[in-house]
Amino acid sequence: MTALVWLIAIILGLVAVVVLVSASIASARVQKWPMCAVSAAFTLALVGVVLLSRNPYVICAVSVLLAPIALFVVKKTTRNSAQAEQVTRLSAAHITLMVGSLMFLIPFAWLISTSLKSDDEQAVFPPVWIPTQQITSDTTKTTEGEPAPLSWYLKDSAKQQKVAEIADLPSGEIRVQPIESGTNVKPFDVTREQLTKIRAVSPRWKNYSEALTFLPPETNYGLTFLGNTLFLTILTALGTILSSSMVAYAFARLVWPGKNLLFVVLLATMMVPGAVTMMPQFLIFRSLGWIDTLNPLWVPAFFGSAFNIFLLRQFFMSIPTELEDAAKIDGCGPFTTYWRIMLPQVKPALAAVSISAVMGAWNNFQGPLIYLSSPERMTLAYGLQLYQQQHSGDPGLLMAASTMVVLPIIVLFFFTQRYFIEGVSLSGLGGR
Repeated sequence: MTALVWLIAIILGLVAVVVLVSASIASARVQKWPMCAVSAAFTLALVGVVLLSRNPYVICAVSVLLAPIALFVVKKTTRNSAQAEQVTRLSAAHITLMVGSLMFLIPFAWLISTSLKSDDEQAVFPPVWIPTQQITSDTTKTTEGEPAPLSWYLKDSAKQQKVAEIADLPSGEIRVQPIESGTNVKPFDVTREQLTKIRAVSPRWKNYSEALTFLPPETNYGLTFLGNTLFLTILTALGTILSSSMVAYAFARLVWPGKNLLFVVLLATMMVPGAVTMMPQFLIFRSLGWIDTLNPLWVPAFFGSAFNIFLLRQFFMSIPTELEDAAKIDGCGPFTTYWRIMLPQVKPALAAVSISAVMGAWNNFQGPLIYLSSPERMTLAYGLQLYQQQHSGDPGLLMAASTMVVLPIIVLFFFTQRYFIEGVSLSGLGGR
């Protein structure tokens, strides 16, 4: 219930912030600076409440109070109803996008948060989003010589006493040492239910180092997995670009008998489920002696992909034929025209194809699961199943390893998303 209340509070806070920002912009456009200053002040106040308040009900109340004020400012500062409608429509669009982005970011935020939690916070409900750790004493040591963790002991119905946990007894009780300056109090035994751990915000970065040291020695702390994944990713991207672009150019520009029929057959292969071709492919690769090798994971990329061929064909067909005619006059053959003239013209589509190929090869789990069995040939995605098999009770290590695996591909997508979106929108698949 608490998590749901927090989600509602954050959404209401975002809605109010967007409306207040819209009010500030509308006031600035008509140079009504007092209202603009008031809206900006309310915006900063609301942002401070959202970031600093630990009470979701306070965030909900402040958001509900300030949103109507912002709408009133928008109505007063706009010159006519059409302008007010435009501001309202833009605000609604931004609110929808922000709420949708928040919903998609929640799983990723949970991944990062869980990767930094200690063991005793993994299965807590409601979930703890900000990782904390139990504070340890600088002076008191456990029986093993480690800094003793601190807890609150409910001494009576009205008073708590700070104690240090110095030993776990075979009976299940915990021996504690009171932390009282100027006194010499002997240790005593209590149950776990009588203690409340003293915690402070402290991410457990050791999860990442422990996730690497857990891997088998032959993997060289995961570097073998990384090398295999990079090898497959590079070859898959190169093979996909070269083979798909060649076939797409042949379908788009060259004239040869049966071209349209074969293109229909090519598109029909997109309708065949992968489960249907899984067993025949396995039998073919087994007959070639490629089981437990990386060959089945990158060689098929050099035989083209129906979707990528269709995507690139749409681009090639949109290029004016005058470029090819000029190349023929200059003495260029079909391959030279393809390589030097046509291929540079479809860079957005090549970027989209290469990005999707890289992401698919990096995250490929099914292929290594079917064809690989040796740890030294595993990929990063397939290596994650080692944590599920042997560390199923420790989600922190699994989430730390998962974060390290997905982070490079997320960074790559952030830097190349413009090319990906441009390639899809201009290919005819984006509504053009």
